[in-house]
Amino acid sequence: MSKKRIVGMAIAIASLTSLEPTKVFGQNPAESTETAQGDLLELSLEELLNMKVTSGSFLDLDLKNSALSLTVINQEQIHLSGARHLSELLEIYVPGFQYMYNKWNGVIWGMRGVAADRNTKFIFLVNGHKMNTEARDGANMELDLGMLGDIERVEIIRGPSGLIYGSGAIGGVVNIVTERYKKDEIKASTTQGSWNGENFSHQYEASVAQKINEHSNLLVTGGFRKSDGIGMERGRLLGRPSWPYPQWLENPPADGVPTSGSAWSTPGNYRFGVDFNYKNFRYYSRYTHQVTNASGYFPVDPWPDYAQGDTLAPDRMVDGKMQSPKGFYGQIEPYATNRRQYVINNFTNQFSYELPVKDNSVMLNAGFDMNTNRIQIEDIKSGVVANANSYSSDRTVHRVETFGERRYNASAMYVLKTVPKLQLAVGYQFRLFDIGKDMAGYNSQDEKATHPIVSDVIYTNHALFAEGIYKLTDKLNAQFGLRYDRHTRTAQFGGVVTPKIALVAKANENNIFKLIYQTSANNGNADNYEFNRNTIGDNGQPFAGNDYHYEKPFERPGANSKPIPPVTNDILHKLRPEKSSSIELTTMHSLLDNRLSVLPSLSYTTIKDLFTWNQDLFRVVNSGSYSFANAELDVRYNGSKVSLGINHVLSKLANTKVADHYESYEVLAFKPGVYDSTLVGGVYKYTPKPLKSNVDPTKDSVTTVRTNSIRDQITVDGKNFLNLASNITKIYLDYKPTSWLTLHSDARLFWGLTGRRDIYNYSAANPTNPILQADYGAAYAWNNQYPTYGIQSHLMVKWNLSVNIQANEKLSFSVYAYDILAGARSINSLRWQQLGSSDQTDLYGVDRTSFAVKLNYKFGL
Repeated sequence: MSKKRIVGMAIAIASLTSLEPTKVFGQNPAESTETAQGDLLELSLEELLNMKVTSGSFLDLDLKNSALSLTVINQEQIHLSGARHLSELLEIYVPGFQYMYNKWNGVIWGMRGVAADRNTKFIFLVNGHKMNTEARDGANMELDLGMLGDIERVEIIRGPSGLIYGSGAIGGVVNIVTERYKKDEIKASTTQGSWNGENFSHQYEASVAQKINEHSNLLVTGGFRKSDGIGMERGRLLGRPSWPYPQWLENPPADGVPTSGSAWSTPGNYRFGVDFNYKNFRYYSRYTHQVTNASGYFPVDPWPDYAQGDTLAPDRMVDGKMQSPKGFYGQIEPYATNRRQYVINNFTNQFSYELPVKDNSVMLNAGFDMNTNRIQIEDIKSGVVANANSYSSDRTVHRVETFGERRYNASAMYVLKTVPKLQLAVGYQFRLFDIGKDMAGYNSQDEKATHPIVSDVIYTNHALFAEGIYKLTDKLNAQFGLRYDRHTRTAQFGGVVTPKIALVAKANENNIFKLIYQTSANNGNADNYEFNRNTIGDNGQPFAGNDYHYEKPFERPGANSKPIPPVTNDILHKLRPEKSSSIELTTMHSLLDNRLSVLPSLSYTTIKDLFTWNQDLFRVVNSGSYSFANAELDVRYNGSKVSLGINHVLSKLANTKVADHYESYEVLAFKPGVYDSTLVGGVYKYTPKPLKSNVDPTKDSVTTVRTNSIRDQITVDGKNFLNLASNITKIYLDYKPTSWLTLHSDARLFWGLTGRRDIYNYSAANPTNPILQADYGAAYAWNNQYPTYGIQSHLMVKWNLSVNIQANEKLSFSVYAYDILAGARSINSLRWQQLGSSDQTDLYGVDRTSFAVKLNYKFGL
């Protein structure tokens, strides 16, 4: 077996920390980077494990002494898999990782017992620089951007990692490491894909690397991607979805309904990057534009040119059959919601400088980021026009909501290496968040300048951190650290402390044991802590007192229109920061002359005060706490022609009693369908009309709402996750019969959403779960009438194949087949939704079979 094959698999070994090229102080960065990357392919496995690393730790450690559970996906694996976007890449290789879809927010990540309506529980980094937005949605950029050609590797920390990365690392950390300058060259690639020869995707990428002089170099990269998706109205919507699906009907179509637009379509994503190095200084800049069409996840509205229930509407063809507006489909009235389009623009500028101080070093970093987070209306080409209640179908972009932020950061760290047996890093970081306006200066709802999406606010965060490692014996090291963050909204709680401690024992070169205790916290974001679009009126002022209101006050309330209670600053600022703590035992074993690697891991994690959406209060609340055990086994084999990886993850809740997490709130009582209307500027404004008290007719009636966020978003039985698959198996295989041909296959096996079994199989006559009977009896009584394809207990398989041909040093050609087992009405086509209410069980049939061809070419300068 060649050394290159050993290294190619070893780089991706889970439960190891990531690789950075060894830094040689005073050396030309161009020479240092190129040398390190070249030498990497010639290292033996033993030499690789002794390489120095920096990611995931402040210290100068080798792989064997790193106390992390981490997966690294290298450039070759990215190429062989043909992953169409970052979320798919992570799901192929990372143990336990899964991605879902929330039609109101976009792609949602899940891993290590964490999945929420927004990706605020994970940290997304580019070259170690934190990209999470502080305004609302966390890690929302590049999730389905595509164009992975400028990535050297992706590093994924599984589990909490607050010591190094600060706020947000509740479930894990994803770090994109971009390709560095190696030599003067131009690279270009084109990828052309299709769904059954009718809908197409097009992707183009290029990079130019140029040495400027002996001390500096420049790398410029760019890419563009456009996709038709699976096809208009070809997605399927199953389960008991939320509005605008008419979930109150007891007899929906037996095999679900078609979706409005085309899932996985985008009118155009692009990215642009610049990497400049001068001696020990580096400047990196990256601009990305990501557009996701959400219409492929909403039910089709066959009569967009007629109001709901209009008797003049003609019968129309829907899903291959003529349908009447008086039937099921006539109850769907989305008011153009089914044309939502999510636009994320992000511009990052990163500066770093490494200053040698004898054998020690000082690391200086700074950054400036800008972000636009926008929802607008997709321009769907159709023979009918939007109705009066919908947005205009002209070419004018309608911003349903738009906001953004500017982020500034600076840090300094001193690394001490000259004390025998001890290595220590201490540092300080300052971050400032200017929240409100997007990159174009807008912060508004429905083009109303006085109605912001999030409050204009400035946050600051001061962080002090220290990490050390002490060599107890030749075979035993102790690693320890402490971080203190003082954020504007956590100062009243005394700030947040995140400790870490670990022991790394080396029985011999082939058997290593690590016992790790680590923590993380999340300071939250402005949408949680401040007045937002739901609590501010069109006049720019927060609703006060008993000023209940509708989310869309100028639309006639329907059966699902919910009065939103007002809230105060005191209530919002009492939100506690999220916290997670984990104890983990992970080991590494090398067998068969390093051809076989076995990496088991067992962890126990407790998560407290998780931020979760509450539909009754229409705001984010603290959820209480839950605990779970996570068992992972990752096995890899490297032969002369075959490389095989298999991993399995089992996650089960433990010591979690759902009944312990109820909270009660007093709100005004309302009768559905009863409201007041006032003519404002020629348009009617609707306001909720509270019921009067039976005791005192002069007063409004008050009711008590019992909420339980653990039940709604985490689990209903205390044993299985509601929206995370508890058993996941992943297999990936590379077979290289000749030096120029590599065959690749990967499969992801989800062994049922067992946590949904109770709510899908609910029986009012014989309830198995008393909590469901008490709280959701009426709603769950309908659930078993809604099609689910048995996703609560049946195996779901996502299977891809590829053929990769290396014609010569400059030219390569690949053919990819995705979701081979998928079909219009197949369980293997389904994605599921992370929700804020467990009586909604949206399933999307959107992962359809598709094919792509890719051509790569290198031009020498």
